Amino acid sequence: MKRKIDIVRAITTFQVVLDLGSFSKAADQLGIVVSAVSKQVSELEKHFGCQLLHRTTRAMNLTAEGEHYLEQFNLIVDALENLEGRADINQRIIAGHLRISAPPNAEQLGITRLIGEFLHQHPAVKITLILLNRYINLVEEGIDLAIRVHELSDSRLIARNFTELNVLYVASPDYLAKYGTPQHPKELTKHNCILDSSIRTPCRWRYFEGNNERHVNVTGTIEVNYGNITAEYSAAGHGIAFLPDFLVQDYINSGQLVSILEPFHMPATPVSLVYPANRMQNPVLREMVQHLLNNKPKRIM
Repeated sequence: MKRKIDIVRAITTFQVVLDLGSFSKAADQLGIVVSAVSKQVSELEKHFGCQLLHRTTRAMNLTAEGEHYLEQFNLIVDALENLEGRADINQRIIAGHLRISAPPNAEQLGITRLIGEFLHQHPAVKITLILLNRYINLVEEGIDLAIRVHELSDSRLIARNFTELNVLYVASPDYLAKYGTPQHPKELTKHNCILDSSIRTPCRWRYFEGNNERHVNVTGTIEVNYGNITAEYSAAGHGIAFLPDFLVQDYINSGQLVSILEPFHMPATPVSLVYPANRMQNPVLREMVQHLLNNKPKRIM
């Protein structure tokens, strides 16, 4: 039994080393010496009879065997967390660790406030909130729950509707006075468009015409991976932007931006709570999803 407990500890250490990319950083986070970290990883490799990491003075990479075992290790840790969660919920205590990903503007979606409320209600829960402007593979990156804008395309995931928003074409009055106001999305090819590289197709903008979704390829001199900055550049007269309404509404209210091409705006876009189907066995995740759904806003605006 002691050997199994040692293996679990070594697996945890191995995961921390990979997350941080450094034995010394892992030692700092775990509160142990570097030699202890190295020993635990070495014992893990000895126990399974293979090399898990390629280690040099400059880099550290998973071997092919390491990639296989890492996937299995993640399953083991998930299973243990689920069992711990079940034991706690049987005692009417919600406890466990959730990794949640969201866009950097999560506070404007109401997500950060609701997570804070959940933590007040369940102080034994630990949350790792990861704010990223890129697509995340939930299974590969060990994410329990993601907040995503746009339709769900992966049938292996479950999506629950949280709210919805509209995506608007906007520009500053100064820009439009200087370069003209496009009357059709196809005319955007003649304009400087500010590209939001946080979305999967920053140069391919959507519009709605004849009850169908259509696309136009755009270009621009500015590309940024943060929606708030995209809106700021557009308000400063640098070009046309294509952004969610909650990011530009204050600029519209102040007159710094105006909505254009309104007949071609897309229908409301869903904001979803997305998670792998097998993760709902985790009672902590079930409670979090239910909390978010019970308190979801009708609309962002």
